[in-house]
Amino acid sequence: MELREILLVLHIAAAGTWLGANLVQAVAPSMAARQGPAAAAGWFRVAAGLSTRLYMPAAIVLLATGIWMVLITEAYGFGTTFVTIGFAMIVIGTLLGIFVFERGSVRAADAIDSGDQEAVKAARGRLAGFGILDTLLLLFTITAMVLRLGA
Repeated sequence: MELREILLVLHIAAAGTWLGANLVQAVAPSMAARQGPAAAAGWFRVAAGLSTRLYMPAAIVLLATGIWMVLITEAYGFGTTFVTIGFAMIVIGTLLGIFVFERGSVRAADAIDSGDQEAVKAARGRLAGFGILDTLLLLFTITAMVLRLGA
């Protein structure tokens, strides 16, 4: 197995981790809510922790392997459309993770604990909406990578 193939496997595994975690986060809140307020609040606290414990490492692996593959491959460079889309997705995902998902999950957990149903509904709606946006952008980025747009 060549270095580029190893990097590509790691790159795909990191993207799969990101996508898979997004799908879990789309399903788990309602499942946790059916188990009661403690489980629902617990889920949102776990989700807040995913930002640094799962998403950030996956993003670092994506970024590092992506840069490394560009550096060792003559077929495309940093200005290639699909590479630019990939970098943009890392930035967007990082910003959403810090400013929307992590903070929003903490707000949802706190609202559940305080019994503020309006705040719970608002936090869940915001998280779901941005979760859909992040997932659609991620799927677009994966498609751009597979098709090597602009290469």
